[in-house]
Amino acid sequence: MNELGLGAETARGTGARNGGAPSGDSPAYGVPAVDASASEAWASWRTDLAAAVVRERGAEPFAEQPEAPAGVLRERLLAALGTMPAAREAAARTDGEWTRDGVDGTELSWDCGYGPRTRAWLLRPAGEAGVLPGVLAMFEHGGVKLAGREKLADGPHGLTGEVAALVRASRDSAYGGRAWAEDLARRGAAVLVHDVFGFGSRRLPEDNPPQRLTEAQAAKVAGLLGASWAGLIAGEDLLALSVLRSLPAVDGGRVAAVGMSGGGARAGALRVLAPELRAAVIVAMMSTLGALIPDHADTHAWTWLSPGIGSAGDWPSVVGSWTENPLLVQYGLEDPLFPRDGMEAADAQLRRRFAAHGHAANYTGSLLPVGHVFTVEMQDAAWAWLGRVLGF
Repeated sequence: MNELGLGAETARGTGARNGGAPSGDSPAYGVPAVDASASEAWASWRTDLAAAVVRERGAEPFAEQPEAPAGVLRERLLAALGTMPAAREAAARTDGEWTRDGVDGTELSWDCGYGPRTRAWLLRPAGEAGVLPGVLAMFEHGGVKLAGREKLADGPHGLTGEVAALVRASRDSAYGGRAWAEDLARRGAAVLVHDVFGFGSRRLPEDNPPQRLTEAQAAKVAGLLGASWAGLIAGEDLLALSVLRSLPAVDGGRVAAVGMSGGGARAGALRVLAPELRAAVIVAMMSTLGALIPDHADTHAWTWLSPGIGSAGDWPSVVGSWTENPLLVQYGLEDPLFPRDGMEAADAQLRRRFAAHGHAANYTGSLLPVGHVFTVEMQDAAWAWLGRVLGF
């Protein structure tokens, strides 16, 4: 089984149609080619299709790129994500304030240029009046779109009603029951947790039908318009970063992003698109792309696996773009959403990229015997790492 997940059912072939790839018994670019003659049935439609793409391109998709300039990877990702209609900057309006459980909170909102106002909470240590480093707290997908920022913080009045039941179940399974954006704020950071396209205050007008059905419909419409669900979210995250850096009580030169699962995908994309992001923590959301084929792609949402995303390069190489900015990745080796070999290969790929650019010490990879979670222990380790990097 190779990096594309292509196994013994793929036979040797004639190589690439354009470019003279090796033929016969010599694997083309390390990937066995499919026999040129058609059979009566698919061996495996996913592996057959992947091998055919290799033949057509004359090279493997998802190529590792340890030495590619970060700016080139950024432009490739921008092209893959499509149009981002969100505003580049916005004036945040203060809608309320509160203090509870050691946290000073501010309700913020802003206009991103389409749809309802984005609602957000800024969280700080209670009583702290000084300038603090800033962190964007990015919530997971989790199949729950009714809630957004509530997944990571309780807000001014605590959680009530349907949202409370959904969020508490999600937190218990993924976060050890902790509202981790509030916990991080108590440690000494200014934490902004904001809703994005499709979630919370930005959710689509629906009566909560099966989530994947609505997501697929929205993703198709976005694609027709030359955009993507992942690109819409990335544009709104860029705007939120701009808002965070503009706040007078935030040190705009010391900002980071943290996310688990779908939030980790968002943090990874933002790390590429915004070189001003000083650091990032990605949890339970890192693998080589080829390892997802054939068995793991469908476990992920349109909010990450956007059409064409692989054309930017293999995900670890792309996310590792700006090696001068520290990166922590926490892998769960028992995570059912990713194959173990894909996670281990991603860790090795990131190490090679950071080393190739002379910044080996800026990458920290933790391969842990856990599932698809961001446990309290993992959070504590991440906050200690962030504290060292950002200085809090």
